[in-house]
Amino acid sequence: MPMVTINGVEVEVEKDVSILEAAAQAGFDVPHFCYHPALSAPANCRMCLVEVERAPKLLPACYNPVSDGMVVQTESEQVVRARKAVLEFILVNHPVDCPICDKAGECKLQDYYFAYDAQESRMRAEKQHKVKAYPIGPRVVYDGERCILCTRCIRFCEEISGTSELTLADRGDKIEVRTFPGQELDNDYSLCTVDVCPVGALTSRDFRFKCRVWLLTSTESICTGCSQGCNIHLDHFRNETQRYRPRYNSEVNDYWMCDDGRLTYKNLHTDRLLSPQHNGATDNWHTLTKSVAAKLEKQIKAHGEESIALVLSAQAACEDIFLAKLFHEEILGKKAQLYIAGKPSGKHDDFLINADKNPNRRGIEAVFAKLDGIKDVATLAGDITAGTIKTVYMMGTEFGEGDRSEAVAALKKCELFILQSTQGADLLDVAHIALPACTHAEKEGTFVNEEGIAQPFYKAYEPHGDSLPDWQIFMRIAKAMGKSTLNFTFLSKVQDRMFEATELLRKAEEEAAAAAKKAAEEAAAKKAEEEAKKAEESAAATEEPQDSTPS
Repeated sequence: MPMVTINGVEVEVEKDVSILEAAAQAGFDVPHFCYHPALSAPANCRMCLVEVERAPKLLPACYNPVSDGMVVQTESEQVVRARKAVLEFILVNHPVDCPICDKAGECKLQDYYFAYDAQESRMRAEKQHKVKAYPIGPRVVYDGERCILCTRCIRFCEEISGTSELTLADRGDKIEVRTFPGQELDNDYSLCTVDVCPVGALTSRDFRFKCRVWLLTSTESICTGCSQGCNIHLDHFRNETQRYRPRYNSEVNDYWMCDDGRLTYKNLHTDRLLSPQHNGATDNWHTLTKSVAAKLEKQIKAHGEESIALVLSAQAACEDIFLAKLFHEEILGKKAQLYIAGKPSGKHDDFLINADKNPNRRGIEAVFAKLDGIKDVATLAGDITAGTIKTVYMMGTEFGEGDRSEAVAALKKCELFILQSTQGADLLDVAHIALPACTHAEKEGTFVNEEGIAQPFYKAYEPHGDSLPDWQIFMRIAKAMGKSTLNFTFLSKVQDRMFEATELLRKAEEEAAAAAKKAAEEAAAKKAEEEAKKAEESAAATEEPQDSTPS
């Protein structure tokens, strides 16, 4: 592998790595605008020029690969002078409207100006005016005067989304990014162009003028829009989520996320159930958990465990599902019926959007090892109508592919309907008891995506109202019923037991699969042996005797 010296630091890098990437490995940040690690490198901004020993002129670091023995200077006097010139050229027609720009605080042009240029403009002529606040698509706004023509957005649409809506129009100082005639920036990943834009030329119509970025706190989380489980930055201010941004994960979503998933943050603050309710009246946790415990005990005694339905939500975290599993086994009884619910299927593509709109269906499979014995919630209405189910304890408000109106009508017939959810929706008027649960932004936990990758998410802010994590709600009810087995002080204790139980289930499943495979192979070998024996006997029986008479 090539050995390169960058600013006096020797570093060994992979072959064909660019100077910019080699510098990053050595701990040096080379300024750049047009370069993005997931896109091609056109080397058109000239901001990443560096000095290479024995090279006749400065070279763009994003485009030129390293070679063995190369000596590079990224902060020499000549390099700094070139960067100042590039910045001055870019700012000739720039409006310098940082105070009203949404990108202020996370703008590369702003950062590099203070680092390298920091001088008054020598431009005395009228600046070239271009389009302002132009809706280039339903979710993206374009400002031509702020655009530095790095072409990141164009290359994203060509190389990542494959939709190719954008191009450069006109020439000279009038050049702008525009859509092709009859088109608009309306692909499923259009807001990724806002992420890759290094300045304030492309901004999100949803986030514009909403909150200053330096007021935001960012928390690592997971998108709950579908089973892909894209890694995100959850940006929040004053206990309210303001936006989602994609977080790099090469195994799951790389640098990207879809527009629909990005906007699911709005569900965190819509129609929230914020206080415990009993027959429509607000109650407190202490009184209501006692009431829930008493009612459940009464129902079990009157109709048996098999008359109770526990509905698991594929929107809930693994830790919540694990406590639901323990609650089912140790509190409700193993004969209680289990159902799985979630959002109905939606659109999908071959990139990041999955048809399953639930972040943790695979998590339920992991906790229960398999879904045998767990019914689809679409069958719940029929079971209630048939009289086999008298009590429903439901996590979430989703009914999957089933008929929602039919399910809601059936729930009205239940002797006891307990709703445990972040939202009330149309079930709040039907539920006898409503228990407010936290959103994923208000707690820690784990989701397992469609590929079986377990991914943690973290608490961004305190729970709204009196809401609690699902696992804590199950613990409170168990305690009220006099069961001390569901007693976990910290989430880490839940996770320790959950991962231990999951591993045991996985091993048992593997052993069962191996035994079944061995039995099938033995049966196949025995069958083949029997068939070979039959064929041999049949051949012997049909063989004609030879004539021994001399000719």
